[in-house]
Amino acid sequence: MLIQDIPHHLRNTVERLDLPIYLDLSPAECHPPQDLALGDTLMLLGLIRNQGRPLRLYMDPGPARPLLEGHPLVRELLPPGQPSRRFGLLRVPVGRAGRNLAWLSDTIHPLSVPVLPLDQVRANPVLAHSLYYQLEITDDRPSVFLDPARPPALAGLLARGRPTLVVYPLNPGRGEHYWQDLTWWRELIAQAGQTMSVVAVGGRDYGELAQVCDHCLSMDDPSSTLLDLAWLMSRATAFAGRDGGLAHLAAAVQPRALTVWDSIASYRFWAGATGHHLLFCNPYAFRYPQTMRLSLTDLRRLARGLAGPAEPQWSAQGFAEWAQANFGGVEELARVVLAQQEVAEERGYVERWLGQPQLKRDIYRQSLDFSLAALQGRLPAGANWVAPDLAT
Repeated sequence: MLIQDIPHHLRNTVERLDLPIYLDLSPAECHPPQDLALGDTLMLLGLIRNQGRPLRLYMDPGPARPLLEGHPLVRELLPPGQPSRRFGLLRVPVGRAGRNLAWLSDTIHPLSVPVLPLDQVRANPVLAHSLYYQLEITDDRPSVFLDPARPPALAGLLARGRPTLVVYPLNPGRGEHYWQDLTWWRELIAQAGQTMSVVAVGGRDYGELAQVCDHCLSMDDPSSTLLDLAWLMSRATAFAGRDGGLAHLAAAVQPRALTVWDSIASYRFWAGATGHHLLFCNPYAFRYPQTMRLSLTDLRRLARGLAGPAEPQWSAQGFAEWAQANFGGVEELARVVLAQQEVAEERGYVERWLGQPQLKRDIYRQSLDFSLAALQGRLPAGANWVAPDLAT
């Protein structure tokens, strides 16, 4: 039965997730793909933590190098070796919440889950890879090692006599979000600031938000290193931020973390079981990804956007040959096209509620009330908020 055939009052969420495996782990070494983002790197460290033994790590971590050098479970940090032959990896353009590329893998860990409310379905790379490698510990948090001997460069930002809230309202590494409204963040910071000292991190220019923050730490500040920020987040009372690398950093060190998501797919595959989450995107069709199917006719039509204007019209054999040459086969191409369709559905959902003034006001009021309660410790662990279902 397809999702369209299920009555609205019986619909809920996914029953199975197909989790891509792209981190090549052995008992002695790890070969991740090149150019991992900060969030990927922190998830990789979480996987190594779950394995629980020092190993050789073959990667160029870029700006995340300080997180790996000196980490007790990274025995050696070596240049990238030959690409892993264990997995067929493909970087595909998905345009999801500012992330232009995503990893697809021909190796999948199918995870069966009970029918749960949308906000309870999460399976990030730490959990996925831990299950795939049959590790006994399946902690799904990202990881970071904080050397207690490291000088606390940001100690002066911790308030005296008031709890400190660290906020990450702007993600400068992403040029596009489905939802990004400084009015919402200004209101949250202003309300939280009545009882907390608010420190904004992760941006260069905070604009009007600087008026309601006690401190704004520029990402160009010499003390705004990843390890310094991790220390600050670990000593603060709470964290609130957008989906992004610094949100994953906070999840590794701060149990009272509030993360804002505007993509159901990003949430499903990156959020952990700890902290609190707000999901501003709730497109119904993709709550059941295992039911999403494309006819060959639809696949060929939608694939034209990936082919470019110079690509001639396909015969059946020509289409199969093109899919094999560019994506590793028709099945892999279908996964790429479905990922893009999911992005389009997410984008349309957010546009629908943003375009309804009363609904937008209701969503802002509910989400702000939830956020403030979460940051002040008035909600049970794991409580989340999800935008209403517009299909009913």
